[in-house]
Amino acid sequence: MSFLRAFFRVSVVFASLLSPSLTLAQGAPPDVPGAPADVLGAPPDVIVSVRPIHSLVTAVMDGVAVPKLLLGRGETPHAYNLTPSDARALSRADMVVWIGEPLETFLERPLANLASDAVILELIEAPGLTLLDNRDGGVWDLSESGDTHKHDHDHDHSHDHGQIDGHIWLSPQNARVIVSWVAQALGALDPSNAAQYKNNAVALTALLQTMENDIRATLAPVTRQPFLTAHDALQYFDRYFDLSAVGAIAVTPDRAPSAKRLAEIRDHAQALGSLCILTEPGFEPGVMRVIEESADVSVGRVDPLGVEIEPGRTLYIDLMTGIAGALVECLQNR
Repeated sequence: MSFLRAFFRVSVVFASLLSPSLTLAQGAPPDVPGAPADVLGAPPDVIVSVRPIHSLVTAVMDGVAVPKLLLGRGETPHAYNLTPSDARALSRADMVVWIGEPLETFLERPLANLASDAVILELIEAPGLTLLDNRDGGVWDLSESGDTHKHDHDHDHSHDHGQIDGHIWLSPQNARVIVSWVAQALGALDPSNAAQYKNNAVALTALLQTMENDIRATLAPVTRQPFLTAHDALQYFDRYFDLSAVGAIAVTPDRAPSAKRLAEIRDHAQALGSLCILTEPGFEPGVMRVIEESADVSVGRVDPLGVEIEPGRTLYIDLMTGIAGALVECLQNR
């Protein structure tokens, strides 16, 4: 299996050089010798770190097997410790799908120590993926001229991993890239089910395009209206749909905003006349009370990690359409 993992990584790198987009229609999956799961006639044992990616992988594996979700209900990668059962699962895995260091630092050492024989699919390395650097904390995009619609799109992989925003799934295009890459990786690991993975990925890609079209129609009336987020988790979403996010209350979800930051937010809300703020599970409600008491704000609730959504094939689409619906309602109520 160690040889398999090394050969798989070389195959994917070589494929990415030939075809940066690495779509399902371009070329065959990497030619990898049969994995142990294939020899035994059993589907591969796949572990996925976070719920949105688990949803996509579940759909790709539909009809073959159900991948294991590492982080359970209410758990986030920002503050997570592996359990003994997690460690055992990693040691038995044939494949582990994770975002990578920017979001899941807690997994780096366990993957090296416990899953050394597994194929490790680090999604920030997926060919064709759009990666964005973390934005500076605070109110980052509200200039004195009032221009809240300045976005710089970044479409290459020339990033320091420590600076990458790890919420890559919130771009529908990234989701399609992930689906294609996962399907090819699974097909290489489990050739007997490669056709099933590919067919599932084709169907899911079409569904994701329909979802994107519906979200664009939903958001069309509010694209120019400014809003704040609890922390900067929605960058891929707001840039992809060309929205007007103007800042975040907290720099990170586990770090409370300072009094100065709260004062800045109140000042901006008062300058705008009103403001939509999107909160999320786990965000300190006391912070929102302070802001609401001193400014005219409308509050919406989004769940970018899907921690309150039932895991499974439909979670990703429920998550994305839920963000769009909550944002529209919040902006229309401001």
